[in-house]
Amino acid sequence: MPEGLEETTRELIGWTQEVLPGRAVVARSLGDRDCGEGVDLRLVGLAPQATPRAASPPLTLAADYLVTVRAADPIVEQTGAMGLLFAAMERDESEVVLDRDALKLCLDLSLPPGPGFVLRAMVSVARRRAAAAAALVRFPLTVDAGELGVLQGSVLGPGDTPVADAVVRVEGVDRTARTDAFGRFRLRGPVGAKNKPVRLNVRARGVEIDSEVETDSPVILRLPLEI
Repeated sequence: MPEGLEETTRELIGWTQEVLPGRAVVARSLGDRDCGEGVDLRLVGLAPQATPRAASPPLTLAADYLVTVRAADPIVEQTGAMGLLFAAMERDESEVVLDRDALKLCLDLSLPPGPGFVLRAMVSVARRRAAAAAALVRFPLTVDAGELGVLQGSVLGPGDTPVADAVVRVEGVDRTARTDAFGRFRLRGPVGAKNKPVRLNVRARGVEIDSEVETDSPVILRLPLEI
């Protein structure tokens, strides 16, 4: 489950581009009346979900997106909408909402009607923990700061195929990056202590791995994606 609404939206854009390559995919606000050729994603609903009985479970929301397809050629428009809907029905990370009419939503939002559907994705965020009372310091405080620098490398899939838009995160510090179209990434700032390996978390297309790497040379991270 993605963490945060922005990451969820970006993942939906990447998934849509995989299903309909060559089509423009745009995330639009509810007040945006523009409807160009391609696929539009609009967030039309948020609802809290029940959390499991566990210690500090993440907060979870159901995010409903209105997905519409438009093209000058009606055949291209209709086949694109049907292909995207079939792919959504097979997608594990989200579900098609059957009780929300995409055409009625378009009319309610004063948008030109277009074929589409409503897709629901789950979004989670970690709970904010209350700060504990600080104990009195009875000895000198030593801080082991991360070394400032650059960590760069590539994320590859089967057959050394570059993986675009993968999320690379340095565990233990607030540093993340996304790979470009060639699977490359760069992380700047405190990326780890000197002469110590750094633990990276890599996520893309529902696959996630952890890996320890050295910081003195470019790294290659391999994701076991399905072809």
